[in-house]
Amino acid sequence: MKIDYNADRRRLTSGESEENMQTIKSGEHVFEIVDKVPCGYMIWNIGTNMVDGYLPLCRLKAAQPFQGGREIEVDTLKAIKVDGAQIILEAIGGGQDTPEKMEAYIKRYRNAKPGTWSYRQVQRMKAALPIMRKFAWN
Repeated sequence: MKIDYNADRRRLTSGESEENMQTIKSGEHVFEIVDKVPCGYMIWNIGTNMVDGYLPLCRLKAAQPFQGGREIEVDTLKAIKVDGAQIILEAIGGGQDTPEKMEAYIKRYRNAKPGTWSYRQVQRMKAALPIMRKFAWN
């Protein structure tokens, strides 16, 4: 893990200063460290391709290349330091990337049979939900 306190690769919005921003670099991507999920951001489902202990967040581009596209703004990436980040990343594989979506999935598949994918997803989400409730969602 590399922490870049200069944050010279980031665009600054009004009211922010370089001295106050902390970033991490994972592969070719630079993430600004935040303490809550900003409005318009979602968990970026990149699996194990993230620095351990950090949950990657992204924002979708306003214009997508095709219907149903999911292209992100790579210059606005953010991350939250979270114990259990990998547990959350394992649970969001089916697209349930918020506590509300996970709760709905768990309710819908509460009678899933052991050994099925749905049952395993329910178990992953049950493990991830307490962790996800520890940080703020805007």
